[in-house]
Amino acid sequence: MSEESSKEQTAAEPKPSPKGELKMCALLLVISGALFVDSLKVDGIFQGVSNGPGSIPQLVSGLLVLMVISVAVSLLVKGYKEGSFKELAHYLFNKEVLILLAAIILYGWLVEILHFIPTTILFLILTMYVFDRKQFVKKLIISVGTVAVLVLIFKTLFQVILP
Repeated sequence: MSEESSKEQTAAEPKPSPKGELKMCALLLVISGALFVDSLKVDGIFQGVSNGPGSIPQLVSGLLVLMVISVAVSLLVKGYKEGSFKELAHYLFNKEVLILLAAIILYGWLVEILHFIPTTILFLILTMYVFDRKQFVKKLIISVGTVAVLVLIFKTLFQVILP
């Protein structure tokens, strides 16, 4: 077998799903199912009111339930082997996830002190830089541009008071 054909074969092999996918599907099914049941308490599509306040929540939560079920079924059809809770915890709480959680907590604390614009710019720059240490100037431009668009839309157009 030539070197090129072995590279093509390894590139074509599907990446195995992380262990714990079915457990995660079960958790998401419980959450989305609870949201769907809760949305049924308000008049909406399932009560025959197409423009009721519960229409969008009923549609979205119903679609969430269906999507989670379809993911679980596709995993089972592919012959997915479920891992342990330890493997799931290792997958869900790896280094990048913990860094991001810490950054979100820090952002929530700093936004009250420094206010929305500088804190959000700082948060965006730092989180992008932590995960990819290239092109700092590009990350700075993207962060400032994103916050400028958010301020333009919410503060100027919708006249919402930013934190």
